[in-house]
Amino acid sequence: MKKSLFIVTFMFVGLAGLLRSPLRGQVSSKSSPPMYNAGPVTDYNLALPNSGDVIQFRRGERYNIPDTSVAELGENSEARLWTLPSSHFKKDPMPFASSDVVVGTVSAAQTHFSNDRRDIYSEFKITIQDVVKTSANPYLRVGNSVDIQRPGGAVRLPSGKVLTRAVYANSMPQIGGRYLLFLKYDPSAEDYAVLMGYELDGDEVYRLDEVRVEDTYNPQPVRSLRREGISESQSLARTMSAFLAQEKGGS
Repeated sequence: MKKSLFIVTFMFVGLAGLLRSPLRGQVSSKSSPPMYNAGPVTDYNLALPNSGDVIQFRRGERYNIPDTSVAELGENSEARLWTLPSSHFKKDPMPFASSDVVVGTVSAAQTHFSNDRRDIYSEFKITIQDVVKTSANPYLRVGNSVDIQRPGGAVRLPSGKVLTRAVYANSMPQIGGRYLLFLKYDPSAEDYAVLMGYELDGDEVYRLDEVRVEDTYNPQPVRSLRREGISESQSLARTMSAFLAQEKGGS
């Protein structure tokens, strides 16, 4: 209990200091909202499964499709497929209970085929700039680089045709972008799934993910991300306040 309290207090003091000073990496607000991003476009040969890499093999295995009647992705596949949320879709905007929470910048991105080549997923490397919440194992620190993943992405076939598989309710992070991310660790694959995310842009914060089925009516492949209506510093303060309230309620 004392150790847990120390971790929470340390992070609160650190973030409080951050909120009183200019934010690291903060940039001026964009003139227009960022657009929905289906994921990085990766050349076919680079997206192929790598059976010689144990960790990468485990990551690709998660996205295998059990139905063997589904054909491997290739030239005859539909160019673009979008997965829509279920009719009762609702996402927690701050899923603290099962996640680590960090602020980080994306330094690399790549799309991969699943091991059976029937599906696509994307990986991103983020450098952690601030930690709101971390579990004991692994313990996340400022300056760490970690791998995160989401279903979907795009692969450019040798012919030049691009196959896109996307989850409409979830936009992808982009290289150079700064994000507040709620992450869930997978120890077998040594990476994190993104449960919820927000793009930080100084004076504005944008929601990567939709949280209600109503938000996804009349889906359009090209759309802007939703503004949260608060600044980056307000968003981080709101997140820390919600986290401490949850910790107090759970004690």
